[in-house]
Amino acid sequence: MNAAEATLAVLAELKRQRVEGKREVFVEEESLSALAKLFENAVPEQGGMNEVAPKPIQTEVKKPGVVPVKEAVPEVIAFEKKTVSSDFPSPPQIKLPDGDKVFQWNSLKEKVMGCEVCNRELNPQGKVVFGVGDLDADIFFCGEAPGADEEKAGEPFVGPAGELLNRIIEAMGISRDAVYIGNILNWRPRHDQAFGNRPPTQEEMSFCLPYLKAQIEIVKPKVLVALGKTATDGLLGHDPKRRLSDFRGKWNQVMEIPMMVTYHPSYLLHNPSKSSKRKVWDDMLLVMEKLEMKISEKQRAFFNS
Repeated sequence: MNAAEATLAVLAELKRQRVEGKREVFVEEESLSALAKLFENAVPEQGGMNEVAPKPIQTEVKKPGVVPVKEAVPEVIAFEKKTVSSDFPSPPQIKLPDGDKVFQWNSLKEKVMGCEVCNRELNPQGKVVFGVGDLDADIFFCGEAPGADEEKAGEPFVGPAGELLNRIIEAMGISRDAVYIGNILNWRPRHDQAFGNRPPTQEEMSFCLPYLKAQIEIVKPKVLVALGKTATDGLLGHDPKRRLSDFRGKWNQVMEIPMMVTYHPSYLLHNPSKSSKRKVWDDMLLVMEKLEMKISEKQRAFFNS
């Protein structure tokens, strides 16, 4: 199968599942890697985010008991076109004021909550989302961008993924209040779909990154945990060839702080297999070992059988 055939097959399947009412689709890392290899020679080397989006692809969609008809599949193309911004502002220059952590954090939060760009990018009734947690935390969890629940509450990780993150943290023997949780982006990215979330663009992440790094500077955690590929790309820099499956479970360095890469909790919600849970838990055990936390035999055996 070549790249064009793969594209048509994927679009047709997504269209079929949407007709059946499915709102979210899980894709195995192996499948993503296989598709990526197909597209390696099809993606222009100098392709930028401001290129003109191609016209909708025509493909056949078969439905039970219905004669196949050719339908345009504009959703994916329109989605990409809408995310492009040619005039996105340059990242802000952040200089923390003198004072203790609480004073610095409150000053930074006030700046973020009043940020013209952050407020401009909000969805209707959406709120700017700033980090929360212990300013003396040893662990700083970094996610990607707020979802529907988060932009409504104005707090990161409060939806289903947040509940799962809380359980992971508790399994480590600590509480949510004892860690710090932030996001690469301070708002939920807008898109023209009826449901779901859009990953942030490079411009959006670049704009918000100084705000995130300022939070890291204030907290000064002993360990950073990047939850998912978007958080990893934001903290390590964009790399189109980076595969999360190759980076998770390994230590990196960001702002002279050890950083562990692992899957986003939403990955486990869509792929609740014992092997997937064990991979994330193995990553958390490495974090616990790095922090010299006490680990019981029961904790080490989670998801082994």
